[in-house]
Amino acid sequence: MATKVIMPAFGATQESGVLLKWFKREGEPIAKGEPLMEVETDKATVEVAATVSGVLLRRGAAEGAAVPVGQTVAFIGARGEVPVDETGSVVPTSPGPGGAIPTEIKSDTGKLQSRVNLSGFPIHAWKASPAARKFAREKSLEIASVKGSGPGGAVLVRDLRSIVTSGAEATVGVAGDVPLGAMRRIIGARMSASKRNAPHFYLSLDVNMTTAMEHRQKWKSKGLSPLPSINDLIILACAKALQLYPLMNSQYRNQGIERFAAIHIGFAVALDDGLVVPVVRHAGGLNLYELARQTREMIDKAHNKKLTPADYEGGTFTISNLGMFGVDSFTAIINPPQCAILAVGRVAPRVVADDEAIAIRQMMTLTLSADHRVADGAIGARFLQSVKTYLEAGEWTAAMKS
Repeated sequence: MATKVIMPAFGATQESGVLLKWFKREGEPIAKGEPLMEVETDKATVEVAATVSGVLLRRGAAEGAAVPVGQTVAFIGARGEVPVDETGSVVPTSPGPGGAIPTEIKSDTGKLQSRVNLSGFPIHAWKASPAARKFAREKSLEIASVKGSGPGGAVLVRDLRSIVTSGAEATVGVAGDVPLGAMRRIIGARMSASKRNAPHFYLSLDVNMTTAMEHRQKWKSKGLSPLPSINDLIILACAKALQLYPLMNSQYRNQGIERFAAIHIGFAVALDDGLVVPVVRHAGGLNLYELARQTREMIDKAHNKKLTPADYEGGTFTISNLGMFGVDSFTAIINPPQCAILAVGRVAPRVVADDEAIAIRQMMTLTLSADHRVADGAIGARFLQSVKTYLEAGEWTAAMKS
């Protein structure tokens, strides 16, 4: 019996995946473990491998289609085998290499109820092909006012492209709103819930980073690679402070406060369509060089959308650094279920008091956002002071080898 291939879930919050690319055509053999398709989620782009060997009998979604998690997207079986659906009905052959072509089913009143494609797989779509929807988003076109030439009047890419090339974009209207992507939608939902449910309080403190910056300059002149970033120094300082103040490495539950067994620090990485938060696991047990190597690898994966759930799940504390954008200070929203997040501003020269004189020092502002259900201001202040002490202590040479 043919094996169904479903849209997998790569995270607890994932609702759907965009099928970016098929690696096999219908009728081609595929071995277990060989890449079958490439899927984009809100956090990463992942190659999905076949779980069985055989022949790709049917492809049930076109490249560019958004497919709900758990929905069947293909069948793999023996050559000549005829796949059947849940009802025992034969799944029709796909209409050519383009894969699924959307059509519509209307009720007696003529209103659009649902969509299927000609290969028998249900899909969730507008009255347009997945490729047309993608093209419309890229060109900020309003599909609703375009007359389609596809099956059932569906809008195809050629319909939109002819409008753009003819210079008649005004006839379809330029969309005034930017559609919410999956990443932005999930970020919005999580942050809204955090602000509603967690009573935030905020503490700010200035750190003298002069000695730390001098060490970085020495490492840079010696050609150290990877060169630890300011963010790496802060991650290590937070890991040490969390060991001293484990209450800040906790989460609130109705039955009480639960302390996490390990210190896994997430750090926010800005992408074009939102933020992802890769996690440095067991951060307290790493030296600075090991930590820098791990963060470089995860930043590269984040920008290439190659993060896996193992890279971004399970964080116990988060650092959000906007210093590279010239931001002096800001307050961040707690990343649930964690109880705290540290917002980091830029390192910049400031005039400060130095004993009984004044001096110019490389200063940085840290702002802690914490959940008042878990900790109070005194605990938060002690934790923040511990981070400051570690950053200013100047024991960075030892930290490279510890």
